[in-house]
Amino acid sequence: MATTRSTSLGRVPLRGWVFYFSTLVLLLLYFWLIARFSQDWRRREGVQVPDNVPTSRELLAEKFSGSQYFQIGEDKDQMPYPFISVINARTQMERIVKARKLVPDVGHQINRIIEELTVPAPPRMVGIDRVNALQLNLALDKLR
Repeated sequence: MATTRSTSLGRVPLRGWVFYFSTLVLLLLYFWLIARFSQDWRRREGVQVPDNVPTSRELLAEKFSGSQYFQIGEDKDQMPYPFISVINARTQMERIVKARKLVPDVGHQINRIIEELTVPAPPRMVGIDRVNALQLNLALDKLR
């Protein structure tokens, strides 16, 4: 009588696991070395990779220059960078309506946008309410 040997196709021998695990470790080590080399190369070549948030703020501020946009520079010492005071925004609103040659009724819509984008002063600190001028200018462009 012939004996039948059962083969288990679903089981991977220990040698196979060691091979798979070592291959995975070598691949991870390879990618880590490539990332380190590229960082060192950028430093040696003097390539500066800009930070996304400040760069995008600078580009938006450059785009929003002129008399038809809210300007940030007037109270820069009192507020964090992209913010202006609510009072400053309301005083600039008249200039913007005239520069864009809008009907006076649009002033009410701009006032509503200023109220929606107003951020209260941080808690436990003395300060005034503020508006992000870049967001305000984006909303102003959508108003057209």
